[in-house]
Amino acid sequence: MTEGTNAPSGRSDGYIAVRKAELVRAIGEEPGMPAGDGAAMAQLFDLFAALLHHHAHADLEALKTLYDPLDPDAPPSRRDVSVAAFEAFEAALTETLTTANFTEIDPDTVQTREATKHLTGLSIKPSLAGIRRVRYFARGLRAEQMERKSWFGLRTRRIDAQVMNDVVVLVGFKGEEEIVRSDRKAFASMRRGVRPGAAIVKHFRNVASPELVTLHPGARPSMLRRDQFFLAAPAVATGVPVLLNLWPALTVLFAVLAAYFGASGVIEDSELRRALAAISGLIAVVAFVMRQRLKYETQTLRYQKQLAETVYFRNLANNAGVLDLLVGAGEEQDVKEAIIAYGMLRRAGRSLAKGEIDNFAEAFLKDRFGLEIDFEIHDAIGKLERIGLVTREGDAYLPVAPNEALLKLDAAWDNVFSFSARR
Repeated sequence: MTEGTNAPSGRSDGYIAVRKAELVRAIGEEPGMPAGDGAAMAQLFDLFAALLHHHAHADLEALKTLYDPLDPDAPPSRRDVSVAAFEAFEAALTETLTTANFTEIDPDTVQTREATKHLTGLSIKPSLAGIRRVRYFARGLRAEQMERKSWFGLRTRRIDAQVMNDVVVLVGFKGEEEIVRSDRKAFASMRRGVRPGAAIVKHFRNVASPELVTLHPGARPSMLRRDQFFLAAPAVATGVPVLLNLWPALTVLFAVLAAYFGASGVIEDSELRRALAAISGLIAVVAFVMRQRLKYETQTLRYQKQLAETVYFRNLANNAGVLDLLVGAGEEQDVKEAIIAYGMLRRAGRSLAKGEIDNFAEAFLKDRFGLEIDFEIHDAIGKLERIGLVTREGDAYLPVAPNEALLKLDAAWDNVFSFSARR
């Protein structure tokens, strides 16, 4: 998914969209698994997940520390609007997203304004005013057919789209020293709390590629040509004849006003009637203009409501709340990768090279869960090797028996806190 939706043969990324409990059960039920391994492996995976959770907590605290001065709600005493502060958080967040099997995408490679219009009914051109940087990360790409109704529900169009299970948007706003006049206007129109130098992080679920532009903080819907025609045509058809008939009456009105103020002439009854008719026509023109203006504003509000609904029901978390979700998601993916790699080694009953483990893992996920993913074998083996759950024989790896692995994990837990050794 590096190049947007151009994923080869349906394979998207390394995202394992299976619950951990289902995965553990499926591994325990695999043909060829040594007898008696089921219960021990379940305990092994639980203890391994708990150990990774402890390490992930430290990562979460470090990430929150980097984000705190960029949080829009941070008090002035804790704010840091420098580019260096944003880039430090950006690098740490990118690493966390990579751990959670997110891939950065360029929205320009997966959408066009026409595709967005077909799917959402909106024409959107995002504004970059006030924004330092916008980055999109996604995982869980899948093909889906969506329905779009038009002509008052009488016409149904089916649209093939690439849908992303999770999308994270990182937005960094310009600092005071970077702001120009157009940026100040943009900040004035943004929600209360967004400030120069801040950064926002948003997490969305089930977003189609053409809908990515709706997640941009500067997204503003523009009037469709169809609606422009429906507003302009009545204005031209009604307004032009009224103006043509009004002009002669206005000349009479000016003459009557001149006579009334003593400039010249005498006011005739017929001229007075024509002047009153001119005033009535002028009032009608003003009322017509106001009516068209209200129609325009009503249509604009419909666009804004449609845009808000598109985003609102997909938003899972914002800012600091996203960090908890992402670190937890990364921890979960790490656990799944490691237990699959261990399970494949244990099932094989012999040493396997990384490439063999990778192939077995991908085949297992496809056969049991219908998932075609790019399995992250290097991360999985690295974690197992660091804790001592696998041994290396040249370029191949051999799993430690579950009972022995439990003892190694127990020892690893004992070494997490060593206060008793200081007494």
